[in-house]
This record gives sequence, C-alpha cells and structure tokens, in this order.
Amino acid sequence: MPSKKIRLRLYADENFPVSSATFLKSIGVSLVHAFDLKLINKGDKTHINKAKKLQRTIITIDRDFLYYSAITTRDSFGAIVISTGNATPDHINLICQKALHKISEDSIKGAFAKVTIEKITIVKNKTVTKKSY
Repeated sequence: MPSKKIRLRLYADENFPVSSATFLKSIGVSLVHAFDLKLINKGDKTHINKAKKLQRTIITIDRDFLYYSAITTRDSFGAIVISTGNATPDHINLICQKALHKISEDSIKGAFAKVTIEKITIVKNKTVTKKSY
C-alpha cells in the first residue's frame, strides 16, 4: 500500500541536516533549506521571517522554535520541531517519513508541532492535539 503523499511546503533552518533535507526532497517533499538560500549563521528570527515570506512551514531540530510567539500568529505557516534523542540523519529521516504525512497545512498553520518517534503534539490557539502512530 503506497504511503500518503506529504503535501507540506517546508523551509528547513540551518540546524536541520542537509542530508535529511535531500532525503525529503527525494521522496517528493517541497522543501527549501537555509543552506540553499545562503542563510547560514543567521538567527532564528531570520529563519522565521524567511519562512513566512516564502509561505512555508519551518522544519527544524532546534527546540527553541517551540517558544517563539511569532510561530503562532495567524499569518505564520507554523513550525515542526523534530525532537529526537538520536540526532543522526537516518533517525531524523525515519521520524519525518513516519510523521509528516499526518500533518496537514491547515493543522500546522499558526501552530507548532513537536514530533517524536512515537507521537505528534500540535499546539494551536492554546489547544493541544496529540496523535500517536
């Protein structure tokens, strides 16, 4: 049975491994990496603004993004924080492949999602939604 296509339009900040970005692109995910735009060694706010300008959801392994109020504004496309004890690209790829097709653009817009190997927690408008696999 083929897996559901990942329709999110993503912007990977500089903390997200380039090899994981390449993997996601190879399975058909629309993704722009900060490296592609020469936005390396820039602050988190630069990445938030760039993602908003590009109308893309941020994907990162940087947990700081869980605390920025700019992520939860109405005009934000949200953020997905991959939370993993094992930050190797292979493990990140596994989590992304397992979870990203379960997140819709509507559910992540103006929200943030913390994604682990076991579940997705989405916080939007102070409402918490948890999805297990």
